[in-house]
Amino acid sequence: MKCKPIKLKNKPGYPTIDDYVKNPGLLSKHVPNAWIKNQYAATTLATFILCGSASDTKKIKTETVFYEDNISQKSHNDIILKNGFDTLKVAPIFSHGDGSGATGCVVMSPPVFISEDEARKIILESLKAENIEFATTNCPSFVFKAPAIANGCFGDDSTKIPTAEVKIRMDGYNEKYNLAFEFVSTDDYSKFRSDDGCYSTVQGFNTKKAAELIRDEIVKKKKINSVVFYDPIPSMNFEMDDKISFEKIEADAKKAAKEQLIAQVTDFIDWLKKSGLLNKK
Repeated sequence: MKCKPIKLKNKPGYPTIDDYVKNPGLLSKHVPNAWIKNQYAATTLATFILCGSASDTKKIKTETVFYEDNISQKSHNDIILKNGFDTLKVAPIFSHGDGSGATGCVVMSPPVFISEDEARKIILESLKAENIEFATTNCPSFVFKAPAIANGCFGDDSTKIPTAEVKIRMDGYNEKYNLAFEFVSTDDYSKFRSDDGCYSTVQGFNTKKAAELIRDEIVKKKKINSVVFYDPIPSMNFEMDDKISFEKIEADAKKAAKEQLIAQVTDFIDWLKKSGLLNKK
């Protein structure tokens, strides 16, 4: 048996590198949804493209896509930046604590809050331990319209929620990585209120929901890498035991609040290391 060269070869049934060069958006249009929702699959895919096409990088216009968990497909599309290898990276909301509670005459389990100063100190110290430092001056700020979730008079009918004009100034900023963080305190939550003259003897809070709304707005603006933390707002755990003092119950709740905020920051640090953002020189 003698080996003979093939005179006529069949065209591959899959897109070739030349097809990709001619149509830079070809790949992103056909990525399976399951891959899109998995940041590890998306990152692996991007690495495969870059490494596999190294010999032809001069003629390829790269379209980099970075996807985060727990956001809608619309939000996925919003965070794409077609600018070489630059990619906007907005962390998901790291869920530790319900972020909800209420104060007033009928509240049986009072919530415990973390002040902005205390929260900022916890966040900055945790990040500094990882050699990631933030300035607290000249931080990015923006204004946007959002549902007035801090209003207390619309009841359960979401269609009646008015709109609030919310002004947010991020709590920390790292210029090198264009990275900012925001801690949503109860004061920040109160910014989600419209001037409708509606007040109640009971004040409810949902800092986690406010954090989600702020994060969505950051995604839309496409300007900064960022993360949004929120006040966990644990409630005091009153037990039928006369030996446990109010001070002890309050101290335990405050300890839980700090631990839950630290857990949010720890998750963010893990996410940040995997995101590749810190690889910037």
